[in-house]
Amino acid sequence: MKIDYLIFYLYRLIKDGHEWQYKNLNGRGESPKSYFSFLQIIAIIIGIIFVIFEPEGLSQNATDNILGCLSIMVALFLSLILVAFDKSETIKFSQDRKDLHYWNFFYQFHALTSYAILLSILVIVLIIVGLVFDIRADLSDYYFISFSLWDEKSVVLFIKCFIICCLRLSVVYFLLDFFIICLYAICAIYQFIRLDFIKKRPKIEVYREESIDIAFKREYGFSIKKVKYIIYLFLLLISIYVIYITINLIMGKC
Repeated sequence: MKIDYLIFYLYRLIKDGHEWQYKNLNGRGESPKSYFSFLQIIAIIIGIIFVIFEPEGLSQNATDNILGCLSIMVALFLSLILVAFDKSETIKFSQDRKDLHYWNFFYQFHALTSYAILLSILVIVLIIVGLVFDIRADLSDYYFISFSLWDEKSVVLFIKCFIICCLRLSVVYFLLDFFIICLYAICAIYQFIRLDFIKKRPKIEVYREESIDIAFKREYGFSIKKVKYIIYLFLLLISIYVIYITINLIMGKC
């Protein structure tokens, strides 16, 4: 594939991935006024907090776990896309509203899962870049100096630290954005199945449905509230014990 086609389809994938995050099965929904959604802004803040309070970056164990999990997720999403595409091939779409929901769901699911795969691959590439160039600097060992003391070595060191911060921030942000897209995909599946179930709900009215407390008392001879009171009492005793141990630890340190 030529680089022009690669850029074109990547841009289209990113565009569809952003667009279908905010649409429902009717194809309606507005993107946020800013480029980043509220959840993505939270992800950026978490990434900045990580860079500040974890100056050593991700540990080797965490890096290995992330690479393994993302590799599994990529394979899973690829198989889901193929299954969804095969399912869509069996449907003969018409101008019916139900068929519109089907079409929107398959397109939305395809766009979100493909975008999630792209994000996971991006995170894997960023982690591999960090491993290849052995970017394991402890940022707490560095500090800012006066501009008058800057020399060629300090400028190069500043650029290196800045690249490390951007790399770590990008890994955390895109990793969290990947999970956000997964949540969008799960919500799309839930919305589609829920609407389909609502359309197929039998038109049968159920009367005199007894409460769970009455059913429990009829079957076991006592109210379910007694069981709840015992559970509450047990949790209260555990809370008191935890508070007691915590106070003793604090007083012992003092």
